[in-house]
Amino acid sequence: MQLTEISKLKMVIWKEANNIGLRLFFLLACSGLVLPGLGAAQTYKITHCYLGCPQGTSTMNHLIIRPIYALSYNTERKSADWVAYKVSAGSIGIASSLSRRPRSDSFVSDTLTENDFLNAETVGLLRSQYVPIIDFAGTPYWDEVNYLTNSVARTRGLSLGAWNGLDWAIRNLVNREGEVYVLAGPIFKAEPTMPYLLTDKQHRVPDAFFKIIVTAAGARAAFVLEQDSPVHVHHCDLSVSITDIELATGLRFFPDRTPVIADPAFELLGCYR
Repeated sequence: MQLTEISKLKMVIWKEANNIGLRLFFLLACSGLVLPGLGAAQTYKITHCYLGCPQGTSTMNHLIIRPIYALSYNTERKSADWVAYKVSAGSIGIASSLSRRPRSDSFVSDTLTENDFLNAETVGLLRSQYVPIIDFAGTPYWDEVNYLTNSVARTRGLSLGAWNGLDWAIRNLVNREGEVYVLAGPIFKAEPTMPYLLTDKQHRVPDAFFKIIVTAAGARAAFVLEQDSPVHVHHCDLSVSITDIELATGLRFFPDRTPVIADPAFELLGCYR
């Protein structure tokens, strides 16, 4: 974590807690940030990330840590480069009556706005979220998924098809396993394949997305979900290796890769090869 990112994180914690006790509690308990004992070299562990958060993002990215997820936001592309969160049986809830109204982020102002997404359907896109609201509807922090730093433009076919199907497969896995770690983010190809949103603001609409799922025991599965995937495409047809995603994104996943990640979890997600 860069020094500037740590300073910005402290500013966020300062703003969101209204006294010293709450600030300390937020820092140690809610944000997932773990500090060493006095006199030790300072190291930071973000508990939303399994075996360490991804490495390889720009030093200009904003690292945002919230009670239910962490992400690295790229202001040039106007999308998070990665989002990490842990879903548990207790965090999943009913979201049918919960607001989806986008929230401006007081931490990062240089994002796409609600107005930038207003005419997204005109070019075949929807304002979507990396972290789904259902996964945290059972917590008091569900509204944090509505921050614009968690928003991205996604096609209707992918949103209603493979993306939605994979999210439900993850929830079913959580109900059996207790908790599951998820990493998600965009894939940008050398030549853009997606239309731009109808805004003058500089941005890139992702050409595809990645999703990596890891159980608490270390079983993992990875998927690349192309934006042009028809609604009938099953998420199991989009499985890949983690190495494939690293090559496509330039990121390195699980930098603290000890112990070695165990057997694949494709069958746990309903994918039988």
